[in-house]
Amino acid sequence: MKALRLLAHVAASQEAPALAELSRAINLPKPTTHRLARALEAAGYIAKDPLTLRYQIGYSFEDIALKGLRNSAVHGYRRRIMSELAERLEARVNLVVLKSGNLSFVQWVDSTAPLRINISGDMPMPVHCSASGKLLLAFGPKELRDAVMCRAPFERYTKNTITTASRFSRHLDEILKLGYSVDDQELILGVNCLAVPIQLSTGQTVAGLAVMAPTATLPLDKLKQHLPEIKAAARLISDELGRSRPTARGGGAPAGPKKSKSVSAASVRKRTPK
Repeated sequence: MKALRLLAHVAASQEAPALAELSRAINLPKPTTHRLARALEAAGYIAKDPLTLRYQIGYSFEDIALKGLRNSAVHGYRRRIMSELAERLEARVNLVVLKSGNLSFVQWVDSTAPLRINISGDMPMPVHCSASGKLLLAFGPKELRDAVMCRAPFERYTKNTITTASRFSRHLDEILKLGYSVDDQELILGVNCLAVPIQLSTGQTVAGLAVMAPTATLPLDKLKQHLPEIKAAARLISDELGRSRPTARGGGAPAGPKKSKSVSAASVRKRTPK
């Protein structure tokens, strides 16, 4: 339990904590904290920066977290929301997270329209020209943004791809103000996308909900008209993520979706202003 408390604190920290900060936060002696940190580091659950000596989440825990999100208690409820949204908009709906600075699909629902986007779940998605990638960078920690900026100039996929760090930085600031992100044929010509944040009750953005469609059937201007509906679906998923977390004392099993709450994407759309 002590090791789990340490791991949870590292995962929840906005800035990577040092050993002394960890010791104070979990109320354990420094030698004990160091021993637990070394054990977690050896297992790959946390990693210590060799320069700053501060602790961050390791690759092994990132894999567990991603698999846990995919197989969580609210998986079915989340898929129903996404399926209804995909059917209503005749577009593909993705739930995406950042893992080690790269985009990873947690869940997706393909469009049922004759003309659709066919992307496999393991397809590499660059963060600098995808709606979800830009969104998660804009709402993410400054350290992550700075790390990505160091990769500039970015690879150009289409004529709309942003390639310079200065322009990309201004673009991320604009996304933060708007509260959503778009991919205006920046990755694939003829394909656009709009993404909104999935947030915990603390306001922390943990994932992105994105709608992707061919410009021939759902051009960007028309896609933006569905923004209230997409945001409403994201709020439902965010609420269930918050409800599925255990209580502060850690008692009991995580709560699943409430059966009394049956809200479809269609009903959300009826209540949201056009």
